Amino acid sequence: MTSKVQNLNLRWLRQTQLRYPFTKVQTVSTQSTQTTSAEQIQFLHKSTAIPLPPSSPSSPSSPSSPSSSSPSTPSTTSSSTTSSTTSIKPFVRYRAYSPQHFYNNRTLDQYAHQPVNTITLRQLIVFGRNITKERLIKSGNYVRTELPIRLAHRIRDFQNLPFIIGTNPHVAMVYDLYWSAFEKLKKIPVIRDIDDNDEFCDTVKSLLKEHLVVIPQLSMGISECSKHLPPHQLDKFMNTMLRSRISRRVLAEQQITLTESWHDHGYIYGADGFNDDYIGIVSTKCNVKDIVERCAYMSRKICKLTYNVEPPEVFVDGHLDTTFAYIPDHIEYILYELLSNSIRSVIEKHSPSLKNISISSDILQKQLFQNQNSPKSTKSLNFTTSLLSDKNFSSQYPPISVTVCSSHTDLCFRISDQGGGISDDIYSNLWSFANPTTSNNKSKFENFTKVPQMAATVQEYEKLMIPPTLNLGIGLPMSKVYVEYWGGGLKLLTMDGYGSDAYVKISRLGNKEENLE
Repeated sequence: MTSKVQNLNLRWLRQTQLRYPFTKVQTVSTQSTQTTSAEQIQFLHKSTAIPLPPSSPSSPSSPSSPSSSSPSTPSTTSSSTTSSTTSIKPFVRYRAYSPQHFYNNRTLDQYAHQPVNTITLRQLIVFGRNITKERLIKSGNYVRTELPIRLAHRIRDFQNLPFIIGTNPHVAMVYDLYWSAFEKLKKIPVIRDIDDNDEFCDTVKSLLKEHLVVIPQLSMGISECSKHLPPHQLDKFMNTMLRSRISRRVLAEQQITLTESWHDHGYIYGADGFNDDYIGIVSTKCNVKDIVERCAYMSRKICKLTYNVEPPEVFVDGHLDTTFAYIPDHIEYILYELLSNSIRSVIEKHSPSLKNISISSDILQKQLFQNQNSPKSTKSLNFTTSLLSDKNFSSQYPPISVTVCSSHTDLCFRISDQGGGISDDIYSNLWSFANPTTSNNKSKFENFTKVPQMAATVQEYEKLMIPPTLNLGIGLPMSKVYVEYWGGGLKLLTMDGYGSDAYVKISRLGNKEENLE
C-alpha cells in the first residue's frame, strides 16, 4: 500500500512541475520505513508551500492555509509503530529582481494567447506618409495594444526556460524589466487625443531607455548558462528575443518620430516633396552608394586610429544608382559589421604583429578629437563625401570589394576580402550566441561587463561609446538578426587561408512581414 501511495505522489508531483514553471522541490525525510511523508512544492516568490493530497484515505488532512507560515506535512503511521513526523522548515527563496510575477499568469495569458499583428515596411510608409491627427491617434492605439502582446509572448518564453537558467541574475533582470514594462503598458488607457498620445510617447521613451541594458544582460546570462541547455536552443531563444526587441523598438520609435514631426507646425510628409525622404524612421530613398561609402569610411577611420596604419581601400561597383526603402540604422549596422570584420581580418592577416593590439577608448577619443581639429580632416565620422576613390589614400593591403546587384524585388550586397578566411572550428559557430567565436570564452564574456548599455546601432561605434577593440562576439549574429527581421538573408562563404565573401540579401519592395520567430 505504501509503495502505491508513493507512486501516486510522484505522478502528482511531475504533473504539478509541468503546470507550474520555476518551482523548487523540497523532500521531507522520514524517520522510519513505516512512515510515508509527502513532498512539498515550494514556489520561488512565496514562503508558503502547497502540500500534496493526503497519502491515505484513512488519514485525511486538509490542505495548508495560504496564510500559514509553517504548513504541516500529512503522514500515514502504522498502528503497531509510533513515529513522529519530521518538522519542516519553510524554504524561502526569492528570484533575483523579480516579485511575485507568476501569480499573475492569468493576466499574462490573456495577452500571450493573442496573435501578433505583424507589419511591413510598406505599411509603415503608406500609413505615415499623409499623417493626420486621426491617423496619428489610430497609430498610437495600435502600438499601445501591440507592445504588451509582444512582451507577453517573450515573458512566456522566459517562463518556459529551465529552472536553473531562470534563476541566473542577468536573465532574471531582463525578465523583471519585461514584466515591469508589460504592467505599465497594459494599464495605459485608450488614446483619444494628441495629449494622450504625447503622454504615451513619453512613457515609451522611458521604457526604451531602460531597456538599453537588455542585450548586454542577455548575452552575459546566456554565456553563463551555456552548459545547461543545448546551443541550438539557446541560439533560438536569443534570436527570438532580439527579433522581438527590434520589432518593439521599430513600433515605438516610429510612433515617437511621427509624433515629434506632427508637432513641427506645417510639417507634412509628402507635401510638395518636403521631407519625403523619411517617413518616421523609414527612409524611402536609401542610396546604395552613399550607405556603403559611409559605412566603409567609418570602418576605415576607426581601424586607422586603432592600428595606426592605412587600412585597405574599399571599392564599390555594380548598380550604384539603386535606391530602396529601409530603416537606415538596420542596413548600416549590417554593412558596418561586415566591412569592419573584413578590414580587421586583412590588416591582421598581412601584419601579424598588429593582431593582438589593444588601445583604450580614452586614447581613441583623444586621437579623434585631434583629427577633427586638423584643417585637413573632417569634423565627424559621419562623412558623406566619398573618400574611397581619393588617390591620396594609398594602402599596402589588398583592397576590399563591395558589389551591389539589384533586381525588381531584391537587393544583394557582396563583400569580398583577402583576410585569410575563417578556420573550421570558428566557422561552425559563426552565428551562435551560445558559442562565441574566440578561443578565450571567458575573456569575451568579461567584455560585456564593459558595455552596460547597447542599442546595436552604428552611432555607438561612431561616437566610440563601444570601444572598437572590444570583441563582444555578437556582431555577426546580431547582423543576421537584423537581416532576417525584414525577411532577408545573410550568408558567408570562406576559403581558409585566403579570404571570405559575405552575401546580404534584402527585399527592395518592403513587402516582407516581420520575422519574429
